[in-house]
Amino acid sequence: MAYFGRVPFSHDEFHEGHAGYQAPYPAYHSGSDGEVHLGFDRIVDEVNNEFFFYGSSHSHHHEEHFFPSDVFGPNVPEQRFCGQPPVAHGELHPANPVSHWQQGTVSPMIGFKSSLLSGDRNFSLAGSCSYSQERGIYRGNSITPVTNVFDSNVERGNTYFNFPIGFDNVDARCPGFLNKYPFGQVRDESGNGEFCLTNTSRRFSIGPTWPSSSGHDREVTGWPIQLVEANQGSNENMVAFCNAVEKIRNAYPACDLKTNAGKIWSVATKFPDHILGKSRFRISVWTDSSAYPLLLTQYAGCITHDLIVEILHCTNRYPVQEECLLSVCGSDEFLQNNCTLGSHESLRKATTCIQLRLHITTNLKQSLARTHEDDQRQFSVNQLLEYTCAWRLTRQNLVSVIMKYRGQVEYLLQNEQQKVDNVIEVAKAICSVLCFVETRDITDAVKKLRAVPLVKAQAAVTELSMAISRLIHVYSSNFETDFQLASIPKSPSCADISLDSQLSFTVYAVHNIPEVWVNSYKVFSFSCSLTYAGKTICQVKICKTIPVKRSFFFLADWNEKINFPLRIKALPRETILTVKLLGVNSASKNTEVLAWTCSPLYPKERLIHGTVLLSMKSYSMLPAAMITPGICSTDTPTSVTLQIDFPETNLEFIKPDPEEKKDDLEEPTEDCLKHIARLSQAHSLLLLSEQQRRILWFYRYYCNNQNCSLPLVLGSAPTWDRTTVSEMYSVMRRWRFSNPLEALGLLTFSFPDKDIRKTAVQQIENLSNDELLEYLPQLVQVLKFEWSLESPLVKLLLNRSLQSIQVAHQLYWLLKNATNEVHFKIWYEKLLAALQFCAGKALNNEFSKEGKLMRILEDIAEKVKAASDPKRKEVLKMELTRLQLFFQEVKVCRLPLNPALVVQGIEADSCSYFTSNAFPLKISFINANAPSGNINIIFKMGDDLRQDMLVLQIIRVMDNIWLQEGLDMQMIIYRCLSTGKKQGLVQMVPDATTLAKIHRESGLIGPLKENTIKKWFHHHHHLESSYQEAIRNFFHSCAGWCVVTFILGVCDRHNDNIMLTNAGHMFHIDFGRFLGHAQTFGSIKRDRAPFIFTSEMEYFITEGGKNPRRFQEFVELCCRAYNIVRKHSHLLLNLLEMMLHAGLPELNNIQDLKYVYDNLRPQDSDLQATSYFTR
Repeated sequence: MAYFGRVPFSHDEFHEGHAGYQAPYPAYHSGSDGEVHLGFDRIVDEVNNEFFFYGSSHSHHHEEHFFPSDVFGPNVPEQRFCGQPPVAHGELHPANPVSHWQQGTVSPMIGFKSSLLSGDRNFSLAGSCSYSQERGIYRGNSITPVTNVFDSNVERGNTYFNFPIGFDNVDARCPGFLNKYPFGQVRDESGNGEFCLTNTSRRFSIGPTWPSSSGHDREVTGWPIQLVEANQGSNENMVAFCNAVEKIRNAYPACDLKTNAGKIWSVATKFPDHILGKSRFRISVWTDSSAYPLLLTQYAGCITHDLIVEILHCTNRYPVQEECLLSVCGSDEFLQNNCTLGSHESLRKATTCIQLRLHITTNLKQSLARTHEDDQRQFSVNQLLEYTCAWRLTRQNLVSVIMKYRGQVEYLLQNEQQKVDNVIEVAKAICSVLCFVETRDITDAVKKLRAVPLVKAQAAVTELSMAISRLIHVYSSNFETDFQLASIPKSPSCADISLDSQLSFTVYAVHNIPEVWVNSYKVFSFSCSLTYAGKTICQVKICKTIPVKRSFFFLADWNEKINFPLRIKALPRETILTVKLLGVNSASKNTEVLAWTCSPLYPKERLIHGTVLLSMKSYSMLPAAMITPGICSTDTPTSVTLQIDFPETNLEFIKPDPEEKKDDLEEPTEDCLKHIARLSQAHSLLLLSEQQRRILWFYRYYCNNQNCSLPLVLGSAPTWDRTTVSEMYSVMRRWRFSNPLEALGLLTFSFPDKDIRKTAVQQIENLSNDELLEYLPQLVQVLKFEWSLESPLVKLLLNRSLQSIQVAHQLYWLLKNATNEVHFKIWYEKLLAALQFCAGKALNNEFSKEGKLMRILEDIAEKVKAASDPKRKEVLKMELTRLQLFFQEVKVCRLPLNPALVVQGIEADSCSYFTSNAFPLKISFINANAPSGNINIIFKMGDDLRQDMLVLQIIRVMDNIWLQEGLDMQMIIYRCLSTGKKQGLVQMVPDATTLAKIHRESGLIGPLKENTIKKWFHHHHHLESSYQEAIRNFFHSCAGWCVVTFILGVCDRHNDNIMLTNAGHMFHIDFGRFLGHAQTFGSIKRDRAPFIFTSEMEYFITEGGKNPRRFQEFVELCCRAYNIVRKHSHLLLNLLEMMLHAGLPELNNIQDLKYVYDNLRPQDSDLQATSYFTR
């Protein structure tokens, strides 16, 4: 559907956007209600309450086996494996007692019968190896050498568990195990109690096994179930991710002091030389050579290194052999030697004399640096999945039941009177451990075993064992485990399909349907759809409805072949298959959607193939039109599992080559180019109508960084078919970015294409670590739209975390907080595990202490809030002792708000709480960097501080824009951090008071007096020069906040959330309402003014009317600041758009984005915008 030749739109469409033309509200949005053509015909509409089924239901006879209670439970999928193991083995075999080690969290250990370790031609090991190689057996806390039956040349991460017939009971005691120590630590074998880091992927402990059931040793040949330990994971996605993370970490060895200095560098922003001008800093420098500080006055444009040389000259220590550094007193923050003083944020925002300390580098401890031991660690599945016990319990239970299965098989074949029921029951137990999945192979093998005479049971048992083996392989290939089969079952021959074939597969069954669904729904069906970027390509409704079948467990086995009327090569690489489980309600007869799951069609660039198990989630958890690989992450099993059989194939996606097609395209006129430039002022793809997109795409080859932006051009493409994608690549290849930040728009939900996202990351790589810090919240959010965990964006963030402790620390808390997003919890937890692996032990210890501090504060806040009014102070006082005990234990702790702030205790008498609804805590921490004063913070619960974080981030961006233009608005922007769901920390600005408190101190009529603020400042500034400086600070900061609150629509403004500092700075707090979402009384908005500027503020600025010209200067300053920000509308809109899917309460749709667009008015001239702002 690419456009050539004649213009594919009318004259009226072309002139859309001109003066006098009222553009309709853009039809495009992130939902799927509107039809967006992707180059395919939609086969069937989206699923609704009416479903049409064809054909008849198939009745099935229920198996007679006993069905145990559903231990997973349909309503608690997250807790399915916690507590007791899902298989009650003692009930299955009451005559065989289960050892305590089989019921706990300790890994069961396997011993081998010596007669089977050699001479058995059917017992296969991966190559040959000597038995003299030593391995350690854990016996309590001691280690005994044993012979190694594993191949020393096995690929790293793979250690064999072998289960041949016939085991010796080596040791019945509970063994030690490796995974109780964090970060791959095990006890030192010397017995000195020290910890060491070791490669756990090769460790294997041997302990108690299932005892032999017979008095003689009869070996069974052809035993197929042999497991190999896979510490890097059992599926290819997990292994690839682990390898990628290790490769990134290895690129930054601990010995590289340039990237591993172990220091927290002050954030520095580059400014043009003329911007810093003649600004001067008053500096006090403390040195080890004197008890008194050295007083200096230095220009803001002075390089830090030059200041150090001056200090050394003044102290008669120049030259020195060692490198010297300057730190900011009161923190662990060091200035960057190659940056100007004025570029450092901590110095630029200082309101008093700057306190610095001189250090010789060789005397500094590298307390946060990575070590050689960190370099030796390997990234394993244990670290990646430590957040859940599911994978570990699966492995333990599987080992246990396989041993039981082996025993029952051996007993059956050696005792002709034995019934097959026990073998079948243990086979059922194996299936229950493997997510209650019963494949058709297992069902057929069980039927055959029941039907044949006992004398011919061996063949049937072998068939059942092979079926179980194939199930284990399918399970370990689809879900994340630390085991896999030693010998992979041979795959069926590849199907005769090509890229020209239609997409087809077989939906076999949904396993382990909850009993409550069985009782509530008469029959079950399903529907399949293909989506791309949230839009439906094609949907097929399935005609076959069947009742549930009860075999080992409840399942609906359709075994239905699905054919999509689309050729495989026509599908975009990032296509996602979504399947919904439907049930006909027995009472209402309505068809309801019960659960859903999804999977990429091209994982790892290869068409999905073989048997695939997909965890199904409750339909109530389906996000509207936002299906991404992150949400498809079903590597952790849930209680209901869908089995799909895809044809075996080696088909790989063939990426289209860039190709220009402008044969018949006419060169645009000058008016046309001007119109393109006007359209580009939308700055966000979501704000363009369909007609406007058609125009941009038609003239795509005449768009450039002077008249448009790449996200608008590529996002205007009418389809994602191969021809159009080829042209998109061509446009992208010749594009010249004017600024790396222009590429941020290519990382939104609208661009799933991996190559486009890669191009965006290549541009963002041009940002420094300090620049990247400013945009981390958005980059963490768009990680959910990445196609894999090995994406360029993930690699960029991990690389930068290894280069900068500031980046690593902020990234840790952003990822930690993102794990509360229910749809992407697993996705973000894997990324968090990768970050912690890269960070090293020292920094992880800091993360651990900070997390413990937050948990204590959360508990204290809950108890204070729950207490009655008379006892609240007493409860707080009592609970604060927990914080004191915490600091006695850890000595010092860094604050999550800023890793450079180190505290060593609290001043209990200065701690209190606020009397608002949530009763936030005020905690006064003792600064560990004496003699600085206490650090006061607020711990809040009940508010979503992510919204406050976003508003403050946008304000920082605006402030930086002003500073780059040489305009210092004297903005005070405090720190705020969400540390969990509806909880977090807020920095308290020193020497600041609310306007409400100032009024209260002025008496009952304080709010009515125009001179209240003036009198308050006079009280704090007795010198005229100091008073005039306060007026200047107030003048600029008030203007800055007027612009900020106007653009962002900050609401709920009153005297309790407007603050003043003694130095004259005004700033706002509490951003629970913004983007015009004002509180209302009935239909009347509480906030009717676009920003707050009261008569008493005007009275103070004009000095009581003595200097009326100052008011006009104030208005002009506001307009200048407003117009400067408007030039960067694309950046502000991109940052907000990237947060649309963050789940923020007041930023979740296009209307919210359009509110800011309407306030920025990027399409207007400065004069028009000034008129709008001052109306």
